[in-house]
Amino acid sequence: MRFPWANIALILLFAVELVTGYLGLTHNNPEWIAAMHIHRITGFSILALFLWKSRNILGSFRTRRNWKTHLETMLASSALLVGLLIVLGLGLAWSHFGPYSFLGFSGTTIHLNLALLLIPLLVWHSLRHKISFRMRYVADRRNVLRLGGLAVAGLALWQVTDRLNILADGPVADRRFTGSHPENGPDFPVTMWLDDRTQHIDGAQWRLRVNGHVERPYEMDLEELQSWNSRLTAILDCTGGWYTTREWQGVPVTELLARANVKPGAGSITIRSRTGYFRRYSMAEAERALLASRVDGAPLSPGHGFPARMVEPHKRGYDWVKWVDEITVNDTSKFWQPPLPVT
Repeated sequence: MRFPWANIALILLFAVELVTGYLGLTHNNPEWIAAMHIHRITGFSILALFLWKSRNILGSFRTRRNWKTHLETMLASSALLVGLLIVLGLGLAWSHFGPYSFLGFSGTTIHLNLALLLIPLLVWHSLRHKISFRMRYVADRRNVLRLGGLAVAGLALWQVTDRLNILADGPVADRRFTGSHPENGPDFPVTMWLDDRTQHIDGAQWRLRVNGHVERPYEMDLEELQSWNSRLTAILDCTGGWYTTREWQGVPVTELLARANVKPGAGSITIRSRTGYFRRYSMAEAERALLASRVDGAPLSPGHGFPARMVEPHKRGYDWVKWVDEITVNDTSKFWQPPLPVT
């Protein structure tokens, strides 16, 4: 194989993209900003690799013999190449030209899901070119230098394009490290995860139950919830690609847990919505969390989670459970749940 280093580079760079993209998707804490910087540098590194090897790639696709003798392989390789270019293009467009959507899906959502769909093709590509991972290729000093050169090229391209965007008064200046763009209006979008639907709940009938690994299971009605006025300014950062900074008012989750008298050995809490949707928080995350009944001084609307939604400054929007009616204390870790919601 004449150019095994290019296959090593592509596989490693795309793997880094997946890992850093996942970290950006699941964390709202600026301490993880380095992961998203690496994500952007790696994306530009892949683009530099394509530019570097474009002549070789185009030559392979132009060779009729390859299509006659390896049709299925060429089709799969074409799909991987086109898919990667589209994913890179969508990410660059979102970052440098601002928010956009297609068929009701935001550009960042399409970018993410298309990248996930490419994983099987990347695995196939890795197995097909497994010769590239022989030690004599991986440990080759020239390959290490080439990978380093791609990283430097990615860093340079990232910095140049960001600086040009700022000079042109583009959207980079207002973009968060997660890639989300600001929503600064008097209201903010109503979004749901997957198949959830807006709930219209009768406040007079609503009750919050705190149960599980506790000494005294506890219930709270809406009047008691709204009597609390603890305030927390936090950024709601939606994986749909927008963020907004709001003041939330409600009751600290620690107060609810204290009233229920949590037993020793508690490892997490499960926050459950009227819809059945749920997310787990660790006990440390629960200490930062607020069960909000108001936002910017006004009661939550049905679309924003009336009568109660979770607020946790270090988590992305899909963890801010809406229409909360139950908090269960568990004696197991928060990791006894899918990394991302599946319903």
